[in-house]
Amino acid sequence: MTSAMLEAEQESRERDDTIVTADVQFWSWSTIFWLVVVAFAVRLSFLLVLKTYRLDRIGDNRIAGEITNVAVSIVRGRGFSSPFNDVYTGPTACLAPIYPYFVAFVFRFLGLMTQASVIFILTVQSLFSALTVIPILGIAKRTVGRRAGLLAAWTWCLFPWFSKWSVTWLWETSASALLVSLLFWYALRLPESSTRKSWIGFGALFGFALLTNPALSTFLPVSLAWCGYELHRRKKEWPKPALASLLACVIVISPWLIRNRVVFGQWVFLRDNFGLEFAMGNYHLSLGRGWGGSHPSGNQKEFNKYLKMGELAYFRSRQEPAFQFVRDYPWEFITLTAKRIVYFWDGSAMQYLGSIPWYWAPSSYLVVSLLLLPALLVAHRRNLHAQPMFFGLLFLFPLPYYLTFTQTRFRHLIEPIILLLIAYAGVEASDKFASIYRSSGGRAGRA
Repeated sequence: MTSAMLEAEQESRERDDTIVTADVQFWSWSTIFWLVVVAFAVRLSFLLVLKTYRLDRIGDNRIAGEITNVAVSIVRGRGFSSPFNDVYTGPTACLAPIYPYFVAFVFRFLGLMTQASVIFILTVQSLFSALTVIPILGIAKRTVGRRAGLLAAWTWCLFPWFSKWSVTWLWETSASALLVSLLFWYALRLPESSTRKSWIGFGALFGFALLTNPALSTFLPVSLAWCGYELHRRKKEWPKPALASLLACVIVISPWLIRNRVVFGQWVFLRDNFGLEFAMGNYHLSLGRGWGGSHPSGNQKEFNKYLKMGELAYFRSRQEPAFQFVRDYPWEFITLTAKRIVYFWDGSAMQYLGSIPWYWAPSSYLVVSLLLLPALLVAHRRNLHAQPMFFGLLFLFPLPYYLTFTQTRFRHLIEPIILLLIAYAGVEASDKFASIYRSSGGRAGRA
């Protein structure tokens, strides 16, 4: 490599470092620090004051589930298996691997489902939730601006609803929300990057995100398409960087795919339980909400079938009648899908699963959804930067839940992005009203 090429590469790296530094320095370090500290303190307060770590508060929180069952199986030396019961049922791929292994790591040192291990995990989840403030500010710098960014960040810090999932579920929800925000922020700066390393890093981060929550895969084509379009608009090469990201993503997830091929004897993608999820929400005279009474974790008959048939065969046996239902009752399936779209956004699913205590401000769920509608309109009319990526994420991410069933926690992953849009619309509306007021005041003075 010539000295000129080395100098060019060094300049590119310095430029990329400047891009990241500029995003952060748009906000003072003290602002970032105190926002994270306040957000973390709020979540710890909920955890300790409300005692959400108590195992007997299952009516309020859902502490145990497939993730903890698999984690227990790992600690007991049975490998990544047995998601629905303490009985060994063989290997599973109904969950992505990273979070169960994290929980298993904690269980190994602090005990299986002990109070200490639960408190530790919920504390880490609270930290994930608090750190989400940083990409919120980073995204704001490149899109909605300083005031909207601060409004969104403080709302995320202080409003109870956005703390709930970090302190009431041993699940990857808070980690996934952080990853979505980081990926969005990363994608915003990619078109300005001139090194292949940045694109490879984006793909590697996406691979890690998919091994945490495969539902995030819907954002991959959206983000790469927007980045590619931005490069094309700037008359830069885009196919090779995009392919580098895809290749890095595939490399990161490939060990899990190979593991699934080995243990199941056939290729299985990141998760294998779509058939079960689809069946739970799609059958004749269904409410479309996902009937838990047919789930192996709560139905002994179904669990016995799962144990006897094995995971892949059992999931296929559930999928086939659900697909037949769609063929026999296409209009009913369309109606159920329309209902699930409403359920995803109106928060009524929380009544189906049991009431959520008032202190989480559950009524805010619908309010946020209603505020999002004018926010999208404002973003479109103002031609907000990266508008296609905002819209693409909000449109594509919920699609799997529209087809299967939804819970209120599913929306939490994209709530940082929703908050940014709402804050942007609020700031724009405030500026508009202030301008009208000043204008009318001026006219009155002249009169």
